[in-house]
Order: sequence, then C-alpha cells, then structure tokens
Amino acid sequence: RYRIGEIAVESDIANVDLDRLRALADTKAGAGYDVRDVNRSITAMTEYLGTFGFAFVEIRPQITRRATDRRLDITFKIGESAKAFVERIDIGGNLRTLDRVIRREFELVEGDAFNTAKLRRSQRRIRNLGYFAKVNIKTRPGSAPDRTVLAVEVEDQATGDLNFGFGFSTIENALVQISLRERNLLGRGQDLRATAKASSRGSQFNIGFTEPYFLNRDLTAGFDLFNETIKEQKERSYDEKRQGGALRIGYDLGKDLRQTLRYRLARTEVTNVQDDASLLVKSQEGSRLVSLVGQTLSYNKLDSRLSPTEGYYASLATQLAGLGGDTRYLRGEAKASYYTPLDEDESQWILGFRGRVGAITGLGEDVRINERFFLGGKSLRGFAPSGVGPRDAATDDALGGNLFYAGTGELSFPLGLTDTLGIRGLVFSDFGSVWQIDADTTGVTSSDGPRASVGVGLSWGTNFGGIRIDLAWPIVKDDRDKTQLFRFSLGSRF
Repeated sequence: RYRIGEIAVESDIANVDLDRLRALADTKAGAGYDVRDVNRSITAMTEYLGTFGFAFVEIRPQITRRATDRRLDITFKIGESAKAFVERIDIGGNLRTLDRVIRREFELVEGDAFNTAKLRRSQRRIRNLGYFAKVNIKTRPGSAPDRTVLAVEVEDQATGDLNFGFGFSTIENALVQISLRERNLLGRGQDLRATAKASSRGSQFNIGFTEPYFLNRDLTAGFDLFNETIKEQKERSYDEKRQGGALRIGYDLGKDLRQTLRYRLARTEVTNVQDDASLLVKSQEGSRLVSLVGQTLSYNKLDSRLSPTEGYYASLATQLAGLGGDTRYLRGEAKASYYTPLDEDESQWILGFRGRVGAITGLGEDVRINERFFLGGKSLRGFAPSGVGPRDAATDDALGGNLFYAGTGELSFPLGLTDTLGIRGLVFSDFGSVWQIDADTTGVTSSDGPRASVGVGLSWGTNFGGIRIDLAWPIVKDDRDKTQLFRFSLGSRF
C-alpha cells in the first residue's frame, strides 16, 4: 500500500492563491492513498475557482511514484481557463410552478459573473421551497468561450394537503384534526393554511396566509388569525383562551440572515379556575388585551429546513407588549441548533444539538401566569408537561417561571431497515430549568437547579402521519418535579 508524499498545485491561471488551493486538498501527507480523497480535492478546488468566475476548469492530478519508500507525490495541474458570465438561465420540469417563482430564488442573473458559491446557495434556496422532489442545476457552454448557460431541471411534487387526522398521545390523549394547506397556491409560491383541532386538552382553530414576494420585492408578508382553548386543569387548575390575529413581514439582511417583524393583538383569558386552586392562580382569573410588537433575527445555515443533516441555525426573538391593551412586558428568547453527519453517507448517523434560553419581565406590573415559561413533556423529556419549576406548596399547581433554559443532544441513526420506511432510532439527553416569579412567593417552592434526563426513542415518519416513541429517565431532578417515563404519539391521515 502506498501513502501520500508531497502535495503541490500548479496553475496556468494567473493570480491564483496556490497556498489556498493546496489547503483545500482532502489528501494529506502521510495518509494512505485513496482515489476518493483525490476526487474530493478536485471538487473542492473546482468550486473555489468557480467563486472567481471560472466555470469550466480542468484539474488533473499528476502522480509520481516513489517505489523505494512507497510514497506517491501528487501535483494538481490546473489548466488555462477564462472567466465566464451567465448567458442564460433555462428552467424545465416545472409543470405547475411559474418560472418567476424559481428564478427569483437565484442569486445570479443573466450577465452576472459565474460564481459557484452563489449557484450552490441558489440551488439550496430552490430546494428549501419544498415545491420540488428534485432540483438539479448544471452548467453548459454558452455561445462563446466566456459564456455559460445554467440549466435548471426540477420535478414537481404535491404541495397541497387536505388532511383528516386522528391520533393519540400521552399528553393530549385522543385528538381529531382537519387541516388544509397549499404551500404553492396557483403556482405562485403563496402559502395558505387552515387548521381545526380538538382534543381532551382543548380546541384550536387558525388560518394564515403568506405572500413570499410582497409588492414584487424580496419581502415576505402575511397574516394569522387564531382561536384557541387550552385546558390546564391537571397541571395548573385553570383553562386558557386566546383569540386574535397577527401581521408579519420579513426580509433578508444578508446571506442567510433574515429579519421578521410582527404585530399581534389578542385577548387572553384565564378561566374555569378550580375552587381549590392556588391563590396565585385565582388572582390571575379574568381576561386581558395583549397588544405587542416583536421581531425575530435568524441566521440559517442548515442544509434543509424540514430534515436537517448538516449545518447550524440561530435566532433571537424579542416582544414588547404595551402598545395599547392592558398587559405590559418585555420578552426575549434565543434559539440555536447544530447538526453534523458522523459518516460519509450524510443522511445516516446524524448528531444534533439544540438549545433555548428565555426571559420575561413585567413593565410596571407582575408577569401573568399564562405569559410565563413552562417546561416538561416535549420540551424536557422524562418530565411531565409543566412538571418542572415553581409550584404552590399547598396545591401543587405549576406556576411557571420568568427565566428558563433548555437543551438537547440527540443522535439519530438507521435501524438497518429499508430507507423508504423512514424508521430511525434515537439516543438523547435533555436538560433545562425554569425559575423565578415576581408575584408574592409565600408558600411557593422553587429550585433553579438544572434538571436532566437520558433516553432512547424511535421515530417513523410516513406520508400518513408520524409515530414517535420516547423512553426517558430523569437523572437530575427536584423532589417536587413531576416525571414521565414514556411518551408516545401517533397520528394518521387520509
């Protein structure tokens, strides 16, 4: 077996950073020779040169064998090439979607200098639309040596859903749901959705509409209307009602950096308070009008919004309530996630980390119970819904908190079954805590110490719904915490 000796780069293209190209080589001196490493090196160098407009670069590895010490010296020879410009963008395969919906996702237009980085981002943007089963972009020679044609080939997939859902979960018990959504309305890229849901924990109705290019500009605009009833009798001794609507608008601040602004007006009500409920809960009974403005700043480098396997995401959201209405507070929440594949097949063993941290403070008044943070259930497996945080010592009602953090480390892996089944195994650990209320804390038990759990799970994503099974064991907890070993959810659609 031969090992890699010296690695060099020679270029017939002037003013090229040879040291940078050498650093891109996936072949390392002293490593065993592998032709796949050589091919990956050529691909990385080709993409790098493409960012400077060289669309058709020929790179040939020249290998010199040193038989005495079983070494192979590799010289990557880059042939002469001219910078290319985009002559034309051809789009095919879109039977439903209008051409302009695809074309506006391009970071390149006719006449621009060719750039592989922009081309790669454009392909990712088109894929993330969710309108197409396949998206392929190829470069073809144009009418002159310095001209290139971008050939886009897509394959339409269903974007409309009319679903009647029946399911069961350990949190909501039996549930019934009907939802209508069209993510590509009339092929224009508009998103229209309506959902009605009823379960043992309440009912929900909402409708929303999103225009991705408002006023023919790179502005996302939309509205939401909602009416919700949430039964919290078991955990908090009251029910909650919310009715209202929201307006939102979003725009890009840079590559992968996006800002979203929203205004929300809602009437919230704490109702059906039990006679033996905590005095802190009884004092919150009644309705309030909440008028707030908010913003979300997000940076998205994930390879997919729906099923990420690589990349990272971060966001910061803030809300200010008090521009009208009778509730005043300032709320902030930061989120981050990171995914990386652990094997060469980047859809198999996936390691992911997710984290959240948040705070809310009243402006001249105490934060109401239905605006505080709660942890447990899906947000902190191994603990029951609202199972962590401040409680009334006498009634055991969960009171929520003004401060919280939560995180997850999770490994997703195949189980040796066919990929078409979509069944994967999970190993995870969750941690987090919620604490601090600004009301009278007499008779309130609270611990701001961390909670943690470890567990295993099974996920099955199908076209008919989804199954998720989690077994989680708390390893760090407080004596007053409510635990939950088993979580199961099942939904089917037809």
